Amino acid sequence: MGDFMSDNNRKRPRIDYKERVLCYKHIITSSNIKPDPAPIKIVIEDISYSGLGIVCNRDLGRGDFLIFNLESGGMVKEFMTEVRWCKYSDGLYEAGLQFTNLTKEMIIFLDGLIKSYQLGQARVRRRT
Repeated sequence: MGDFMSDNNRKRPRIDYKERVLCYKHIITSSNIKPDPAPIKIVIEDISYSGLGIVCNRDLGRGDFLIFNLESGGMVKEFMTEVRWCKYSDGLYEAGLQFTNLTKEMIIFLDGLIKSYQLGQARVRRRT
């Protein structure tokens, strides 16, 4: 997918973060359509303290909400995100998600997740 999110205005730096998660709740706000109850398979392409860049196989409406878990260091936290944009590209949907209702505890969790991921990536680069 490459740098599909590079043209967005960003408040916080984006970190490459290649992880797969299952979104277990999709709240559609833009229409009366009922969401597909099947979990959405998401690949997180990048992460920042304010949101995520993802790729998935489902069209997401601007303003919809996705709820899923992130894991770091054996801890799991539930996050709610709002779809800021979504576009179709090469057979998949690329989307920008913004974290909503972040608590201090969640921000500390995100900080640990991002820093541990960056540390792990740095170790991998040194080995190669």
